[in-house]
Amino acid sequence: MQKTPNPIASSAGNIREFIATLKERGFVVQRGELRQVDILDLCSRGLVKSCFGNNAGSPYATLLLPPAPDQDPLPEREPQVDNLLKGSDEFPPISGLPLYRLRSDEAVVLIGKTPPAAHYFSFRSYLGFMENKPGKQYESTIGNESTGFYHPILASLGDQINNFNILTKNSPIGTLRHPFLDDTVIISSADKSVNDQVRNALAVAGFSSDIINDDNIPADLALLGLEKGKDLFLFLMRVQIWAQETIGQNYLDNLKQYVQVLRITPKTPFGILNPYPIPSQRTKESGITEFQVVPNARNDLDHLRKEIIKKYQTPEYECVELDTHQWGLDGYEAILSDQPAMGDNRDATYLKTDTFQLTSDDDFLIIYGINHEQTGKAMFTNTCFYGEELLNGVVGVFNSIIFANSAAEYFPEDYDDSRFYYVFMMARKANEKNIVLIPYSTGNPAGSAFGVDNYKDALVAFRIYVDKKMTVGPPLYEIIRDRAILFKKKNTK
Repeated sequence: MQKTPNPIASSAGNIREFIATLKERGFVVQRGELRQVDILDLCSRGLVKSCFGNNAGSPYATLLLPPAPDQDPLPEREPQVDNLLKGSDEFPPISGLPLYRLRSDEAVVLIGKTPPAAHYFSFRSYLGFMENKPGKQYESTIGNESTGFYHPILASLGDQINNFNILTKNSPIGTLRHPFLDDTVIISSADKSVNDQVRNALAVAGFSSDIINDDNIPADLALLGLEKGKDLFLFLMRVQIWAQETIGQNYLDNLKQYVQVLRITPKTPFGILNPYPIPSQRTKESGITEFQVVPNARNDLDHLRKEIIKKYQTPEYECVELDTHQWGLDGYEAILSDQPAMGDNRDATYLKTDTFQLTSDDDFLIIYGINHEQTGKAMFTNTCFYGEELLNGVVGVFNSIIFANSAAEYFPEDYDDSRFYYVFMMARKANEKNIVLIPYSTGNPAGSAFGVDNYKDALVAFRIYVDKKMTVGPPLYEIIRDRAILFKKKNTK
């Protein structure tokens, strides 16, 4: 029987020669790993205190790195418990999430294949945790007196490397995009000189500069170094909506075969550093707003609201209209204000509703609004149900794709603009076609963080991904906010 070829073997260069060249030039090269992480599982097992606003149903993978030579230990949770690194002798046990410190002259390199076809994928380094400031109280901390105490920030350190801009063998600069399951290299570093040396070694090993991407870390926004008090970093790969679920899951299940990860450290620290400055980020403003694209939106949304209430507000129910607000901070703002960004992504605009509670199994939500895909302000949109305490996204749906034309029943039959709107229900019980079921926490076989119980604070969040013109998340003022109405069963006792 013919064996399936190892995907790494088809990379566009010789990885062994790359490593040998670096070692000859005075670098220590250590192997890491890119591995899928399930934050709901970690939270259910008590390994992390928050799910950080995860997008339910959308996979994430993170870097696992060995410590650098002579590195101070990373902070651990107390009491120490098993975590996602259980069973691995290559990596030390660290605090729930796979965090790492980085010297100013170090680099982390990913070599291999991009994800298979999907609506979206991206790679980006994050400032994961910062040391606690004296005299300031934080909701969640890790560490001890020896390692120092740290709190989560999870702030992106720049624009994402995504399927719209990544350089791959079949997607060099200025060509049509064919970026899926293709050869690529990503260099994550904070110093231009180490980046140049890594690029030169890659060239010696046969890798073309046309497939090399830079995940630059702006040194002025990060405390680099291996000692107590220095920042703890995190690297995320995320994927949205596989073209073929089985092919996508196979990629995630076998990431070690598709992507090799190397931590590269000079044996002798660089005497002179050449740090990356804070970059200009991609422009979000297109100059086109949804108010222009759908000029009748005021009347249409008022009509849609009245029809929804007319349909669902019976004498047994009261309706509570939930306001929608911007959710979260941009990465740079979060770092400077010392507030969590929860894994922000500049390719998306984030909204959330007021906090509410489901107080019976008969309560439900009607989610409605503009179909941002139809207006051109999004490649796709997502709605997710969260428990507020853990910020655990327990169920999500890509509403502009799944619920296209779902608002047509609320408008006259010949009203063409109904395509600009959507409507669906979130509920405990399945009682109509356009419905998303909300799971319970208690008794959930997957784990307690995979659901939210009644009488627990909850919220609904919206993600608007990738303006079609700008290929980055739309600015808040160019979109019309999504809406939610809570219908609560009256207590008749």
